[in-house]
Amino acid sequence: MEEAQGKWICGFWRRIGALFIDTIVLGVLGYVVGLFLEDIFVQLGGWGRLIGFAVSITYFGVMNSSLSNGQTIGKRILNIKVVDSSNSTISLPKSFLRYSFLAVPFSLNGAQITNEALLSYLMYPLSFIIFGGLFSIFYLYTFNRATRQSLHDLSVDTYVVNTEISPEELPSVWKPHLVVVAGLFITAALVPVFTSDLAKSEPFKGLLATQEAINSNESVKYAGVTEGSTTFTSSDSGTTTTTYVNTQAFLYKNNVDDSDIAKQLAQVIVKTYPESLNKNLIQVTLTYGYDIGIASKWNSHNHQFNPQELNSSE
Repeated sequence: MEEAQGKWICGFWRRIGALFIDTIVLGVLGYVVGLFLEDIFVQLGGWGRLIGFAVSITYFGVMNSSLSNGQTIGKRILNIKVVDSSNSTISLPKSFLRYSFLAVPFSLNGAQITNEALLSYLMYPLSFIIFGGLFSIFYLYTFNRATRQSLHDLSVDTYVVNTEISPEELPSVWKPHLVVVAGLFITAALVPVFTSDLAKSEPFKGLLATQEAINSNESVKYAGVTEGSTTFTSSDSGTTTTTYVNTQAFLYKNNVDDSDIAKQLAQVIVKTYPESLNKNLIQVTLTYGYDIGIASKWNSHNHQFNPQELNSSE
């Protein structure tokens, strides 16, 4: 049976509120910096997330340590702080390590990982860290009501407590939570075993070849290719299903309205992926912008083409 939450241990919503405030602070900082360094961030592409990671780990690492009494701006506003089991604020190295367990899964989840990495043995540790970490963090945040420790707190034995309440005896983590977390990490590590056959299937291999061909276009920094269908229901025509091939291409320059570039990429799809001729349309989404983790700015435009018309115009 799980113990009742002590008042000294910070509750769920106050802790989430502090994180929300800190996210806004970092977001505003990232937006302001982006006004001056937008071109650099765009050129960095997926590597730009390292900038956000560096800024956020510095912010949370320093502020959650003894240097700032265990309080970020959000925690200070809501009167909570990070302490260890002896109710002492933690050292700077320990604070940096604590935040790493929280930030690394989120940072890797948004990274642009190459197809070679996704189809190699590297996918096993990536899946372990990303999916095991993310699901464990969300699970513990939601269900560990006794100590309110998530993965990063359990890893370094820290707690987030209310500063206006006198220290109480620390509750214990309900042991089945640890079993669930272990199960989540094991399952995440085994996921690539079950998805490897998908990577070898003909549709997937064909889409990968098309993606590589689109990436070779001089205007394109990075692209992804998918196929799917959309079903519409109306009182006049009944149910209509539209099949499509879609590519989202991230450009080096802000030419998202350039229909010529979009048509070039659509023709690449027709040439390299013959199955596209059986679809109702090809959609090319041209995108320009950046994502540095703590802030992002995107501009996109959708272009649609009839596969048969593209084929006949060649």
